[in-house]
Amino acid sequence: MKAGEVFTPGSLPQYTYNERAELNLEWKLLNSIETKGFISSVSGPSKSGKTVLCETVIGKRKMLLVTGGGMSSGAVFWQKLRSRLGLPLQWTESKSHGVETGIGATASAGIQIPLVAKGGGAIQGSLTGSSGAEESRQYAGPDGVELLEYIASQGITLVVDDFHYIERSVQKSLAEQFKEAARAGASIVVVSVSHRSDESIRANPDLRGRVVTIDIPYWKPQELRVIAEKGFPLLNVRPDVSLVDGLVAESVSSPQLMQALCLQLCHDARIESALHESTQLNLTAQQREALFRNATSLANCKTAFDIIITGPKSRGSERRMYRLKDGKTGDVYSVILKALAFGDPLLTLPYAMIKARVDALVPVDPPRGIGIIQALQQMGKAVKEKLGEDRVLEWDEEKEMLNIPDPYFLYYVRWSDW
Repeated sequence: MKAGEVFTPGSLPQYTYNERAELNLEWKLLNSIETKGFISSVSGPSKSGKTVLCETVIGKRKMLLVTGGGMSSGAVFWQKLRSRLGLPLQWTESKSHGVETGIGATASAGIQIPLVAKGGGAIQGSLTGSSGAEESRQYAGPDGVELLEYIASQGITLVVDDFHYIERSVQKSLAEQFKEAARAGASIVVVSVSHRSDESIRANPDLRGRVVTIDIPYWKPQELRVIAEKGFPLLNVRPDVSLVDGLVAESVSSPQLMQALCLQLCHDARIESALHESTQLNLTAQQREALFRNATSLANCKTAFDIIITGPKSRGSERRMYRLKDGKTGDVYSVILKALAFGDPLLTLPYAMIKARVDALVPVDPPRGIGIIQALQQMGKAVKEKLGEDRVLEWDEEKEMLNIPDPYFLYYVRWSDW
């Protein structure tokens, strides 16, 4: 057995899956999906196993997964569904003197669905175009409830990942279609991050009472440790308890990141497949630091990091530089990112904690509170405007709270060389 088969940060775990039995997540999702008229809403922190849960309960072959990123209109959403299903995208009809000489269709790769009349077990779109010796007609449809009902008739559950990234006006339109399709028997699951888990309901208040919410809480240390406890024995490896504790701490509540760190440990220790004998494994402090730094290759967030640390263009005078206690210097954006990397890894930091960390890092004349707030506002704005769906950081103005939805970004800030 190979290490890459045991620890799978990028796919459904076969040997190291932790169902977190006490939460009954699989049972809750299954009951919700099988209850006619209800939409299932799965919410949880980024990289917490939401998609894995859906794959486990529904099965990959019975699940049609689409992501909310880039959904600027309802038409884009329905087009993406048709593309995934392999429906014809363009229909060309050539005629000579009124006699049809050939018909062709262009479809994308996917589940091929025949274009036949309604009532014949499939669905029908409309063809539009102009008359003449040669015609090119665009296939328009199907979409909305009709398409969702067809998906349901094939025993397929629609899963819309990152629903919170869809434009609010589009969410409202989709929510209305989802409600009608669910009443007709369609199985629909929307997936979002924890702090935006009510997006589907807010988009359409009529859904209140029709949505079953399955919340995936942050993973506890003992739950992450199960991944190591299941996986390493399959490779005949016995890592030191303190080593596993370090992997758990740096995983920042993410099972996917825990999988990645366990796999990186195997790579660093040159364990590519199961050893012939049970072997104790420990690392020196230097080796552990090297392990964590090597794992940043699995959490490459350089583009997002560069955008955030650069900040907006300076107008007039140059930015003030601060001297950190380690002797290095940096502007307020650099200091705030250093504060995120300082101390215990946390995905949610109130302003007071950020200020306390900044003061600890810059003991003499640190950035003032108003300067930190303004920088946090600019960081949140830059992420929203320049990174699109890659929301690695969000500043909550009302709560004065910094949220880091992506644990990989926090990991990169903590362990990359910068």
